[in-house]
Order: sequence, then structure tokens, then C-alpha cells
Amino acid sequence: MLISREYKPIENELIYHYCSSDTFYSICTNKTIRLSDLFSMNDFLEIHWGYSIWEKAASEIIKDVGEDFLDKIDYIISSTGIRTSILASCFSLEADVLSQWRAYSNDGSGYCVGFNAKDIIQLPVRPLMVLYDEKKQIKETVSILKAIYEVENSAEQTDKYGSGFFDACATLAVDLAAFKNSAFREEKEIRLLHLLNFEPSNKYLKLVDNGGTSFGGKTKGEKVNFRMAENLPVPYIDINFTNNNKISPIKEVYIGPKNNSRETAVSVFLETLNIGNVEIKKSKASYR
Repeated sequence: MLISREYKPIENELIYHYCSSDTFYSICTNKTIRLSDLFSMNDFLEIHWGYSIWEKAASEIIKDVGEDFLDKIDYIISSTGIRTSILASCFSLEADVLSQWRAYSNDGSGYCVGFNAKDIIQLPVRPLMVLYDEKKQIKETVSILKAIYEVENSAEQTDKYGSGFFDACATLAVDLAAFKNSAFREEKEIRLLHLLNFEPSNKYLKLVDNGGTSFGGKTKGEKVNFRMAENLPVPYIDINFTNNNKISPIKEVYIGPKNNSRETAVSVFLETLNIGNVEIKKSKASYR
């Protein structure tokens, strides 16, 4: 929906994933990236930030579109009405940033993995540039709400608030997940987003992945797994990024400023796993 913020990298552009040593090992040995439930990630409060932007945008146009229209959208995008679970994997446009090492790489003891951006966005994901300016966030959301309203207002009565409306609202919910507080501006984040669906299961619901488009073709869904975050089961999926071993999108690896690994040890590790010609660099970020 927010076409202007859909991430469209230039040729040979890299995006960087900061991670712990264990996650780096998993990425390389399994050749997958993990998308986890956004509500349960380290910055889970940011999804509530997005919802607060929706509320501010709605209050600006309530006189123009009416409370009933906004209530219908709110039911879909709120936690009570949404029939999807938003998964995310987070990347940065910048490598070797000290604040990123501290926040996302086990306090600088992990790695920063540079992926070929054009390859990695071929996965069944929605790549969005995170927006940090609150005024622009509200302006974009107002524009979306007006667009949805115009479509519904001109639709035949039998077509109003049907599947198209739900899809537009679900997409809005995903896009709101790429709004963040301006305090995080330095991250220059790219979010790869993917939806899981809830389906009836006995008296309850279960999560399923219906797949999407990967490297230009339809792909089946991944197995939905769970990990425990303290006492909470958190859903995730792992997606292979090699396109059936046709590509190797890992192009750079930075060794964290508090990671004592030698470049040669990391290069041997990668080459042995058939992840070849990766440039290995030691972080120049300084802990003071």
C-alpha cells in the first residue's frame, strides 16, 4: 500500500543483519533467514507505535469519513480482529554501526551479515523502508485511509466491506509495523514482512503459512515453528535464501568489536559451507 516506501535496492546494494554468534551459525549452516512474530521481538513496542499513528490519523479525518468506517478498520487491524500474525526480519542499510552492535549483536560479540539486497527481497516478503518522521507517518496513514474510503464509498452495496476491504486493512496493519519512533533513526532499517494466517482448529485457532511469491514463482508455505521467549511461545518461520542452491546472497561478514574470532577462521567456515567469496571484515567500531 505504501508504494513509496517499498524498498527497491540498486544493483549490488547490500543490507545488513546484526545478530549473535549462534544466529550467525544458524544462518550459514541452514542457509535461511528467520522471520519472527513482530509482537514478540526486542522492539515489539514499535508495533504499538504504529497503532498510535493510526489513531492520530483516524482522529484527523473522522469528520470526513465517519466513525463507523473507522471502527470497521480498527476491528481488523486491532489485536481483537486481525486474522493474521505479522512476522519480520530486520536489516539495516548501514554496516558496522556501534548502536546496532550493542542492541542486536550480543553487545558487539556477534556478527553483521551483508546480503545482496536484490536477492534477499526475492523471498516471499514485503520489503519496507522504516519511516521515523511522525508527521510523515500520520500523513501517509491519512492518505491510505482516504483511499480505502473512496473505494468503499464508490462500490456497489453488495461489494462493500468484502474481501478487498479486509485485504486493504491487513496490508495497512503490515505497513504500520514499519513505523518507528524517531529515536531509532540511526538504524536506517529495512523490514522484511510476511503474514501468517489463523485457521480454525477444533475449538481454537492455529497458525498456517500460505506461502507467496519467491524468485518470481509461487512457493508453498513454510512450517510454522515456535521458540520460547521466557514463558511465551513465539511463532517463526525459516526461509531458505539460496533459490534451490542457485545463488549465494551473503557477500560480506563483519566480526563484532567484542568478537575475538579471526578473519581466516570465519572465511574457512564459510568456504567449507559453500558460501564462497565473502569479504570478511573486522569491525572498526570502538567501545569506550
